[in-house]
Amino acid sequence: MLVVLSDLHFSEAQSTRIGDLTFNRNLPADIYQSYLSEINLIAISNQIRQVDLVLAGDIFEINRSALWFEGPQRPYVDNQEVGPGSPWETKSLQILDTIAAEDKVKETLLLFRSIQERFDVEVRVHYIPGNHDRLINATPALRMKARELLGTAGGDLAFDHQFIYRDQEGNPFCLTRHGHEYDPMNFSADTHALEVIPTEFSEEVYGNAPLGDITTIEFGAALPYYFVDRYGVDKILSDPILMALYQRLMDFDDVRPTSALLAYLFSTPGVPKKQTWEFMRPCFTRTINALSKIDRIHKELGEAASIKRSQRVLLEGVLNSDLLKNGIPYWSVKQLMKQVSKKIKLNSQAKWAKREALIQDKNSGCKCVIGGHTHMPEVSLVSAKQGDEQYYINTGTWRNMVPATKDFKAFGKLNATTKVLVFRPDELPTSQESPKWSFHYLSGFGLGNFRHL
Repeated sequence: MLVVLSDLHFSEAQSTRIGDLTFNRNLPADIYQSYLSEINLIAISNQIRQVDLVLAGDIFEINRSALWFEGPQRPYVDNQEVGPGSPWETKSLQILDTIAAEDKVKETLLLFRSIQERFDVEVRVHYIPGNHDRLINATPALRMKARELLGTAGGDLAFDHQFIYRDQEGNPFCLTRHGHEYDPMNFSADTHALEVIPTEFSEEVYGNAPLGDITTIEFGAALPYYFVDRYGVDKILSDPILMALYQRLMDFDDVRPTSALLAYLFSTPGVPKKQTWEFMRPCFTRTINALSKIDRIHKELGEAASIKRSQRVLLEGVLNSDLLKNGIPYWSVKQLMKQVSKKIKLNSQAKWAKREALIQDKNSGCKCVIGGHTHMPEVSLVSAKQGDEQYYINTGTWRNMVPATKDFKAFGKLNATTKVLVFRPDELPTSQESPKWSFHYLSGFGLGNFRHL
C-alpha cells in the first residue's frame, strides 16, 4: 500500500516572533498520529504486508525563513555552489535545527522516527525534496541531518526526486513526484515545452535555483522582516493597526489564488487602503530595491511576453531609478506582484502529468501520477484508452488556506487535509468485477481548530 503526504511545510517560528506572540503555523502532532493510526488499521483490515509512506516534498520550509536575513546569503543559490562548510550549508543546518526544535514539529518528527513501533505491518518512509527544501540535497551534512530527523535510511547519499511504486512483478505502477516539475517558476527546466516529460532529470536541473526561490524570500519572508525592522517590536505590539498588518503578512503563503496577495493585504479589517500603503510603502521600497540588484529579475522582465512594452519600460525604469531612494509608487508594486502571480501556475497540473513518459508509454503499466506543490487537491482522469484508466492525483496540503472571493474583496481561513492511499492489484480481494487496482482519496476543508480525521 502506498501512502503519500506532501507540503507539510514544517517551519521555524522564532524569526517571526513578536514579543511573547509566536506565529507557529505547524500542526500539532496528534493530527499526524491520528492519520498514522488510521493507516495502520486500514493495512491490518486489508491484510497489507507493507506500507510505503512517501513524504513528497516541501516537508521542511527552508526557503521562507527570516533567519536568512541575519547574513548576506540567500537561499536562491544553486546546490552545486553550496559546499561542505559553506555559509549556505551552515545557515540551512541552522534553519533545520530551529525547525526541529519547535514543540509541534519535534513531536511530529518523533512519530516518523518511531513509526515502525506504531505499526503492526512493515512500514518504510521515503522522502523526496521539493522546491522549498531543495537545499537539503546540497551537501552530505544536510542530507544526513534530514535523515536523522525523519528516521530514514541512506546516510548522506543524495535523495531521489521521484518514487516509483512497483507492482508485484516489478513494473512501474505509480509515479510520485513533488510536482514542481510542472511549474517553470519553481523548476529550472521548462517542462511545458516538452512533448514527453522524462521520469528522471539530472541532479543539476533539480539543484539549480528557480525564480520562485527569489520571490519566496524577497516577498514572502522579507516583507514581515522589513516591517518589524521599520516599526520595532514595541510599536507593533502597542498599535492594533500595525499588529493587524503584521498578521496579514504572516498569512501571505496561504492566500489562494496568489494573484490576490495585494488585495488580501489591502483589505485588512479596520485599516483603510491609504493607511495600509503609508505603512507598507517603506517595506515594498526595500523589497524592490533588493530585487533591482538581482540580474535574474531584469532578465525575466525583459523576456516576459505578458508585459506590454510601455509597462516594461516603466518597470525597468523603477528598478534602475532614484525613486527607490525616496519610496516607490503603488502602481509599480502592483505591476510586479501581478507578474509574479502570473508566473506562479497553481491551477490544475493534470495536463502536464499526462505528458509523463510512463503515462505515454502504453507498455509501462503505470496507472497514476501523484504530486503536490500547488496545495490544490485534485483527482483527474488523464487517459482511458481501451478502458485502461490512468489518473493524476494532487495531494494538496495539510496546512491552512486563505481563499478569496472572485472579486478579491473577501477572504476566509480554512484548514486543509488530503489523504491518498494506493493499492496494487495483489493487495485487493480477488473479484472479476472489481478493477485491477484501487486508490482511496479523501480531501476536505474545515473551519476552526478542530480537524476531523
